Amino acid sequence: MGKRKLTDKSPLSSNAQPVIKYKRTSDQSPPTNGAKTLTEEEYSKLKLYLKEKKKILKTFPRILLNARGQLSQLNDQGFSESPLLPSDLNELILYSIYGPGKYVPKWSSLEMQCNLNQTCVLIIDGCEVKTKEDFLNFNSSLPIFSKYKFLPPIEVELPPSWCADYDFDTTTSTNNESTPTQKKDTENKEICSRTRLLMSLNQMMVHNYPLPTNKRQFTMDGFRFTKNHYLPVTDDSPMYAIDCEMCYTSIGRNELTRVSIVNEQLEVIYESLVKPANKITNYLTVYSGITASKLKDVKTTLTDVQDDIIKILSPDSILIGQSLNCDLEALKLFHPYIIDTSVIFNLNGNKGSKSKLKLLAKNFLDMNIQCGNLGHDSIEDSRATMLLVQLKLCKSLTYGDAYLIGQKRLAEFVNKKVKINVKHIETFKKFLALLQSVSESSAKDEIPPQLATDYIS
Repeated sequence: MGKRKLTDKSPLSSNAQPVIKYKRTSDQSPPTNGAKTLTEEEYSKLKLYLKEKKKILKTFPRILLNARGQLSQLNDQGFSESPLLPSDLNELILYSIYGPGKYVPKWSSLEMQCNLNQTCVLIIDGCEVKTKEDFLNFNSSLPIFSKYKFLPPIEVELPPSWCADYDFDTTTSTNNESTPTQKKDTENKEICSRTRLLMSLNQMMVHNYPLPTNKRQFTMDGFRFTKNHYLPVTDDSPMYAIDCEMCYTSIGRNELTRVSIVNEQLEVIYESLVKPANKITNYLTVYSGITASKLKDVKTTLTDVQDDIIKILSPDSILIGQSLNCDLEALKLFHPYIIDTSVIFNLNGNKGSKSKLKLLAKNFLDMNIQCGNLGHDSIEDSRATMLLVQLKLCKSLTYGDAYLIGQKRLAEFVNKKVKINVKHIETFKKFLALLQSVSESSAKDEIPPQLATDYIS
């Protein structure tokens, strides 16, 4: 056994020296340097203590933040670059209960989850931690927590349904008796404002959209703005659906090989094959539909495509697409006004999950796309995303979004002016918001009775 230092928690008396030189036996004489040695009993106790401590360190569960979680930490001004959502906390809690599987936190990791016996949630009503000083005061004012090493303060963005000025559309039915292609008359007006479907800056950061100020792992060389200046977006701003196809190249990334743009009339206003700057090592034909013969005589470069798109778009244009962050990354373009169909449609109620475009088109448009093994058609995909957005505009904000439907139901419940057998209703509301179960029902069906009723008796 090597030299070890003793802490204040050692089972030895305070008179014991912190350095162990050797184990004393009956045939050994005391050392001549004045250092006090351990008896056999003290040595056995120390050995047992260190063994138990080592075992605890190896098995004690702890939370570690990844890059996404570190962005949620408060800075010196008391704000974070990318606040967490209650659904993010919900994923961590569900992961601590069920272990690896469906609920995996995207902002942290929980080490030694298998050693957790139970998960408890403690909500302290009226306690706000907005700065690092608040966090230190919190620890000092509640000594019971002093032995636990909590994470540095993180910012959490509360659900919009608790805000009084957040109004949900009353039309929540998701029964699509006819498709947008069958409703082209003037009586089919937009019910949901298109500006309400736009992604916020926080959403663009969470979904990894290319932003000029965002911390990203890849270089920003070659990125351009779609306009030198932008106008405020309105409900009359034009919408364009974009879809790109990519191939894998020698630089170890996907590069643009095809781009298609359609307008609100589903007309193709731009279509081009693109010759990547680097050698293609995998055409990914089963997904991209691109082959060597298709690109044989193509001379159009990424810069040419950027120039064309910059000319087409107006300063208030709205771009539509399925996980459009990947397309904008391939195009190397920055654009502020985005509607992402993978975000505004949600089939299972889990805010962190995204449904494939093929599934969305089948469920809501009764369209069969991306069939066969010849690859995707960027024109077909861009038309599908435009139709999905147009359908939602004619329905409601909650249409096709099981998560928003669940939030609306929950908000209706907690705002009812009825007597509820709960002592601290405000704390109970926060408890529900934090632990709201992920709905397994389709966004096309009615959400079952609220989870809240299970807690009231």
